[in-house]
Amino acid sequence: MSQQVTDGSYLTPRLEHALVADAMRYGILSCPADASLREAARTMSLHHVHTIVVSDPADGSPVGVVSDRALVDAMLNADGEEPLLRDIADRDFTTVSSGDPLVAAAHSMRNHNIAHLVVRDAQSGRPVGMLSTLDVAGIFAWGEA
Repeated sequence: MSQQVTDGSYLTPRLEHALVADAMRYGILSCPADASLREAARTMSLHHVHTIVVSDPADGSPVGVVSDRALVDAMLNADGEEPLLRDIADRDFTTVSSGDPLVAAAHSMRNHNIAHLVVRDAQSGRPVGMLSTLDVAGIFAWGEA
């Protein structure tokens, strides 16, 4: 007989105590800026993510982000010639430190009307992962510590 888990984990902090590092997904899924929409769509669908980082083909540094909605909009607006990711990337993307309070990150998402933030390492400042509104909801749902 299995028991349904309805209580939070003693390992998961409550929302008001959580840091971005407690909720974020480690690792960056990216495509180079000269990639096609189809390549980006394949990456997103293969990994079941809604946003990817667009990277500089020369050094791999992030130059923007592309959401699934922006990808679909570009796909529907393409008139025969498929644009490259550099053409549709949001270059004004928002980042957050892994050491920041999760509530502050959630406020940033709300204030910028976005569902994903690129997470930078608290020490090095290098991109190390992503934070989504669903990640925040998971901490809210299960956090007990």
